[in-house]
Parts: sequence; structure tokens; C-alpha cells
Amino acid sequence: MLSRDDGVTHRGPLGGTAVQTPPRRIRHIRIEAGAVTADYQAGAEQIADIVAELRTNAGITVIVDDNVRPDLPSLPCAGLWD
Repeated sequence: MLSRDDGVTHRGPLGGTAVQTPPRRIRHIRIEAGAVTADYQAGAEQIADIVAELRTNAGITVIVDDNVRPDLPSLPCAGLWD
């Protein structure tokens, strides 16, 4: 058995060694394109991919921070990165 920092204990498949995955870091992303502004929450890895793609688009500003609020919607199609 493996005990993670969050207090959850996991067993590996068929009694084998469990693999510990790091906790997923959730961040806030704001995408601004002219008068349109969109705020989302997503995993840090997902946001890094979005920033890499949008970096080359003129007229789009991307702001990433840790100001995650419960009312922020999830990044659309976030499941594509899971």
C-alpha cells in the first residue's frame, strides 16, 4: 500500500506496488481577444499547452495565475488533456 499526502491509501493492481501520481495543480487562465474576455480553471499542464498555442496569435492576451475561484468554469474540452 502507498499513502499519499492527502491521506488516501491506494493499492496497486493485483496487490502489486502502487504508483503515486503528483496532485494536479489547478490554475486560473484569462484569455483576452479584443473586447472578449474569458476566465477558466484548468490543470497547470493544460494551461501550459494553451499558452504555447495562443502565444503565436497576435491580438490575444493570456494571463495565468493562482486566483482560482469555485465559480470559474472548467476549460472547455479539458478532458482532451486527461
